[in-house]
Amino acid sequence: MMYELTIPANIELSVGEKEKELENLFFAFGKARRLCYSLRQNELKGEMSKSEIIKKVQELTGLNSRYVKDAYATIENLPPHVTFGGLRNQRLREKGKITREEYKKRRNSIIYARGDKTKGGNLNMRIVEIADEKYLRVNVGDRKWIFLKLFIPDKYMKYAEYLNGSHPYSVLIKRKDNDKYDVRITIRVECALNEGSRLIALDINKSHIDLCVMDKNRMNVIAIGKINAAELQNTRSKKREHQIKKVAHKVKNLAKHFNADVFIGKLRTSKFKSHRKANRMVHQMPHLKLRKWIKHICVKNGVKCEERSEANTTKVGRMLSLIFGLDVHKCAAIAFALKLLDFHVFKLLSVVSSNEGDGSLRGRQKRGSSPTGTAQHEKRMKCWAAMMSSFLVVGRGEKMGGGYPEMPGIRGLLFTSRLKASLPFHMVNIKIW
Repeated sequence: MMYELTIPANIELSVGEKEKELENLFFAFGKARRLCYSLRQNELKGEMSKSEIIKKVQELTGLNSRYVKDAYATIENLPPHVTFGGLRNQRLREKGKITREEYKKRRNSIIYARGDKTKGGNLNMRIVEIADEKYLRVNVGDRKWIFLKLFIPDKYMKYAEYLNGSHPYSVLIKRKDNDKYDVRITIRVECALNEGSRLIALDINKSHIDLCVMDKNRMNVIAIGKINAAELQNTRSKKREHQIKKVAHKVKNLAKHFNADVFIGKLRTSKFKSHRKANRMVHQMPHLKLRKWIKHICVKNGVKCEERSEANTTKVGRMLSLIFGLDVHKCAAIAFALKLLDFHVFKLLSVVSSNEGDGSLRGRQKRGSSPTGTAQHEKRMKCWAAMMSSFLVVGRGEKMGGGYPEMPGIRGLLFTSRLKASLPFHMVNIKIW
């Protein structure tokens, strides 16, 4: 499986010919992006093709075809109305708070070049080594290159082996307002994933993540619990990503401890409607970024991680809550794990027509259709009995899952056992400190 690895770096330029040539490249690439965005509207109407756009932009800007294709890739998924350079900078220019030259610099502030393994990793912006020091060789047109000294932090130098041309890497140069330059090198690396004997189903809610660890073969619940993530809503945006990474690392530690694969529930927050406070809390939860980082950190550490739809799991969780005596969210995580392992049983409980996989809900069975309501209710009661017998395999006093020890060395992890009548679960409660 492939995952993306980003290496931060920076370059420094002194006033001279190199800075002037790089400045011209910034302006040309910014112009190419705006032209591609403008002409793409004609492409959507069917008046032009992508190849015609690239050819025309290449003639107007003087850039090679690779730069123009990369410029097109940066605007391909943009919405219909975009202010290049940002609306804030446009308002500052309208009020006269920044000069025209400053506004142009902020408007043309990125250069992007995608990687190509057949061209030594990257053709337009290649990382080369000269006298044991790394340089960024930038193509400025007309078969001319400039060499910019590249500074990579020491803790990222262990990934330098991927920059020798054996792997394709993309390079993004971004100019800041203080005329300093940041570089982001993105590499696609292949990682071997280990198949776990168990799975962890993650049910993401507005302020916490409920989880259920289930054995794949015996379908026994090994552990249930939650990760408190209220800090993701009540923290600054710059600190939020750090908190998200901490949550992702805790999920990875749990997966390695239980030898389990991770399955993340996809929640469609755009269609969530409730009272005002609940709406605000759900929409403030960074679901997309959280799923992205959990998947990235798990795959990077050899843990299989996938996204699946969690539609109807809360409805089944309400049913199971009355039986198990647990709260709805933990039972929803159990239902999510059941949906992943035995969709036939979940289908009878939730009355859905098909498995939506990692997409959205496709439809539900209509009332009054065959089987009838009474027969359907009987089937659901049989499923409950079957689930009770499968979940309550372990007798009272016996350790769940073969007596797994508590997880050492994880800060903020409370690992206690919770014994109910014929329901000896391990409760996992994780807090972010």
